[in-house]
Amino acid sequence: MSIKFYSRLPLHGETKYLPGDSRNRGDWNQAQGQGTGAVSNFEVGDTFGYIDYLSQIARATEINGFEGVLLVNAPSGEEPWLVSSLLARETKRLKFITAFQPYHFSPWNAVQMAATYQRATGNRLVWNIINGGSEFVQRQVGDFVPHDERYERADEFMQVVKGYWHSDNFSFSGKYYQAEKGGLRGPLSKAELPLICTAGSSEAAREFGARHADYYLMRAERPEEIAKLIADVRARAARWGRADEIRFGLSVDVITRETDELAHTEARRFFDAGIAAGADKAVAAHAGLRSARKLSHENEFSAKADTAAPKYEDFFVYPHVWGGLGYIGIPPGCALVGSYENVVARIREYNEIGISLFFLAGYPHLEESYRIGEYILPHFRDQAGVNVQLETTQPLAAANG
Repeated sequence: MSIKFYSRLPLHGETKYLPGDSRNRGDWNQAQGQGTGAVSNFEVGDTFGYIDYLSQIARATEINGFEGVLLVNAPSGEEPWLVSSLLARETKRLKFITAFQPYHFSPWNAVQMAATYQRATGNRLVWNIINGGSEFVQRQVGDFVPHDERYERADEFMQVVKGYWHSDNFSFSGKYYQAEKGGLRGPLSKAELPLICTAGSSEAAREFGARHADYYLMRAERPEEIAKLIADVRARAARWGRADEIRFGLSVDVITRETDELAHTEARRFFDAGIAAGADKAVAAHAGLRSARKLSHENEFSAKADTAAPKYEDFFVYPHVWGGLGYIGIPPGCALVGSYENVVARIREYNEIGISLFFLAGYPHLEESYRIGEYILPHFRDQAGVNVQLETTQPLAAANG
């Protein structure tokens, strides 16, 4: 099975320390003017700003052999489409996975923007279609459509997107969208439709992914739970005739050092700071506003919090798979914690059960992209420096059908 590695850009601020800590780089800090590194108190017209720091990270991931970067979309961060457009001209081959909700754009607007981007960059855009995991955040941005109905809307959105992309005379009449004799024309029609990623473990999310996704993305869990979810989504995809087309990705942070002990020391630093700052209490207070399904270990963590003071060691859901970051509110929630050798072993184990795309990042993102690039990724490359084929599979179909 092929294996690909992407990283992530911190659009909501760097996280060497807890989010918002004034010691973090950039101007996404609670105490302005006291940060370190890149501009800490951004003003329009400054010679260097946070986008320059993101540019450093993008180039570092490219230099270190990552295929691309994920840009998470949240109201508290920079806008992914704009950032990816700016950074595409500062990189050579790096791909950009931009996350957005169908609520954000009309299908035609998304198609026209994507086709233009693909022409300008040599087809380096990937879409991550999201539908929100928090009712509170959805309402912040003006979307009051219920959870499952958002996936109905997304399904129509993708039908219209594909119709526009493959025809210059496309018509459609649905619950959420209508179109009459429209579509890409001229040079725009030569661009490739971006590969489609999506995530979410609810029934509605699984059905949407099964029908439309080239990559169904997951957060780290115990391997047996990941394998079960893969089997479920693949069976759903089979009903759409897509069992051999869909692939699976895993988003997990990495805290790795020369030895397990050194890695645990760094992970514990985050955990102790989060508990001292009451970050776990803040996460618990907002739990009721979340519409996404909790993972099994998250339910276990909630039960522990009600009965005893949390301990760093309690949050290992599997050897070298630590969920403590999620407990103190740092997404995606789980991290591979351990020596370089043990982190490589866990990646191989997840790959063997069906994960072919990994999103790996550490804190701070710049330095850790070099650490992962120098000590982890070389184990998965052949002598030519490209990602290895661990076994023969059918090639991933282009997202044009």
